[in-house]
Amino acid sequence: MKKFLPAVVRRSTKYQAGVAAVECALLLPVLIAFLTLGFFTVSIFWHYTMAQKAAQDAARYLSTVPVAEMMTPASARAAGDLAQEIIRREIAEVSSSSEIGTLETFCDTSNCGGNAAGTLPTTVRVHFLISMFDPFGLVDTGWYGLQITANYTMRYAGN
Repeated sequence: MKKFLPAVVRRSTKYQAGVAAVECALLLPVLIAFLTLGFFTVSIFWHYTMAQKAAQDAARYLSTVPVAEMMTPASARAAGDLAQEIIRREIAEVSSSSEIGTLETFCDTSNCGGNAAGTLPTTVRVHFLISMFDPFGLVDTGWYGLQITANYTMRYAGN
């Protein structure tokens, strides 16, 4: 009986020598896929938060433009252009893999500078679209990338 037990133990360990390598080979692609999906999801939320923050900063600037500048269409148009430049710089600073598509600044319902001379807007709104591409190349986001829209509206403080 004493000779029988060690032979069984030896035989079972002999057949299980490569089991860990086989398990690793089978599970490693699944784990890599889950990690890739997790990183990509975090990247989407990060780009969305970055876009909303840029829209908020640009709208905050537009809402605090002095009344004298908002009364003339040329100055209001220049303020709208500066708000667009704020967005471009913030997006470029944080993410080099994103491209800005549509970028519009509104004073009430028309583009800034489109209001009649001597009228003040009640609200200012910033709207833009960015295309996010996977910086690691792990997920195919298509030819145009993943489209993220940012939109932020504030009351004009000069009223």
